[in-house]
Amino acid sequence: MALRDLPAAERPRERLLREGPQALADYELLAVVLGGGTAGEHAVALAMRLLREDGLFGLRQRGAAALLSEHGIGPARAAQVAAALELGRRAQTRPRRVRLDEPEQVYAYLRRRIDPEAEELLALLLDGRLCLIGEVRLARGGHSGVSIVPADVLRPAVRAGASAILLAHNHPSGDPTPSRADITTTETLVRAAQTIGVQLVDHLVIGDNSFVSMRLAGHLS
Repeated sequence: MALRDLPAAERPRERLLREGPQALADYELLAVVLGGGTAGEHAVALAMRLLREDGLFGLRQRGAAALLSEHGIGPARAAQVAAALELGRRAQTRPRRVRLDEPEQVYAYLRRRIDPEAEELLALLLDGRLCLIGEVRLARGGHSGVSIVPADVLRPAVRAGASAILLAHNHPSGDPTPSRADITTTETLVRAAQTIGVQLVDHLVIGDNSFVSMRLAGHLS
């Protein structure tokens, strides 16, 4: 019987959407990943054949290259299966939250993320414990700088549900001394963030192997 001949309610993909993935057997989940079978062998039969030796554990141990020797498995399907198995493995590991509560930590995190040849403005989105939940490149300019308005900074924070924002931009000249425009913009952003209940915890200006913290310099009061 071809998979299309099964009643719709019994097909793996439809059952997964209706009952959740936990209701499916391993071979049914694999059939969903495969997406289809071959001439004379539908997806469920193909999945059962792939799992006949040591189940999912054996399948993962074999790796993508070994799967290519199986009839009906080409590079695309081998990659799909390997990716699905690796995602399952990674989902078991809770990611370590990066805490950014000191300027030195922020500088160490960002120094290799900013292009030294052009001025860039980045926003680090933080939760209530100042742990990183997102990163947004807000603007990129040339040696003459970038322009930004408060809405451009606050919109990503609202979307991410961030409690705090940490800004950073670089000076391609290498001198991290904040300009008058840097200071004015930062003070405006502090007030704008307060109106929506978000804290601007710091604004770093990054130069050549050095930085200035606007908070430590007294510009975030």
